Amino acid sequence: MIRSAHSSNQNPYRTGWSAVVLLVAALVSTVAVAAVASAQDSGAAASADDFNARANAATDRIADALGARATYDLRYRLEQGQTLSWKVEHVTTTKTQISGTTEEASARVETLSTWKVTDVNKSNGQMVFTNSIEAIKSWKKVGEEEPATYDSRTTVKAPDEYAAIAETLGEQRSRITIEPDGEVLDRQSEYVSTDFSTGDVTIPLPSEPIAIGHRWNVPMHFQSSNEHGANVNLKARRCYEFLKVKGGKAYISFRTEVLTPIKSHSVRSKILQKMINGYVVWDIAKGLPVQKIVHWDEKVQAYNGADSFLKYVGRMTVKLVDSAELAEVAAVKREQTFVSLKPLAIAPVKLRLRNERPDLRR
Repeated sequence: MIRSAHSSNQNPYRTGWSAVVLLVAALVSTVAVAAVASAQDSGAAASADDFNARANAATDRIADALGARATYDLRYRLEQGQTLSWKVEHVTTTKTQISGTTEEASARVETLSTWKVTDVNKSNGQMVFTNSIEAIKSWKKVGEEEPATYDSRTTVKAPDEYAAIAETLGEQRSRITIEPDGEVLDRQSEYVSTDFSTGDVTIPLPSEPIAIGHRWNVPMHFQSSNEHGANVNLKARRCYEFLKVKGGKAYISFRTEVLTPIKSHSVRSKILQKMINGYVVWDIAKGLPVQKIVHWDEKVQAYNGADSFLKYVGRMTVKLVDSAELAEVAAVKREQTFVSLKPLAIAPVKLRLRNERPDLRR
């Protein structure tokens, strides 16, 4: 992908002034027309209310028209020494059915993570930051078993599955170098990150200023396997669209498209978690995302037998939070110890067939 360099101090808002003058001259007349119409149609009090409503509507139309013609330079504008805190909430439910037996599992994980910007190159705009996890809270339920919970801020004993994270809370997990357009140039980490198929740590942005309605794609490759166990490579892409600007924030939608035709239900069943859609709220002046919402809602039938069924539903919310919540976490100092919990096994639930009589309880 060819990317053009832009100065980090460039005005993120751009529009043609001739277009602005023409639009304002044409649309402001709507306010005057509204005033005359309201004065003729009703009394003084009613006309005043009507005038205000019409004036507000005309102002909104002016803003919409100007926004549609404007272009916006969406860039990362991190500042050296800056600390950003992110609250991530990931909720999932998976339901499977094979040979008349259903299995269902639900999970909810909340984390509080931090970016610390260590360097900003003034000449090329490249930024370097480290990230860490400050706190984690989880809830997990499989079948009819009691839910397993963990909160690093209040629980002294951490289960094995979170022991590795608990040992490194507050410590640097990776060092990342990015371009102003979000391209990751370098990543140094000793940890294996969890792949939620939500894209990279940053959002890929066009290298040129764009207008509302602009679309761009990022190529991707997925790997799956068919019912015979053979690997299948799939071409895909992440599709982005600049939807609107409201309150100084840009709204960008995204979704996943698989370009390779899929004829096998088994192949499709293994990429459900990669089929995401959602949107990003981007603060234009600050030059960073303040919220990201990701959704999953996928299902496939006959992936492992004629009566098999798999459904995956999930939601992930990433939100920029203030320093107060981070300070609250830092104030909690607890020594972590690690104990083994009973492994979580999916509890099978037998489905009653049509010709079977129901079990009656007294």
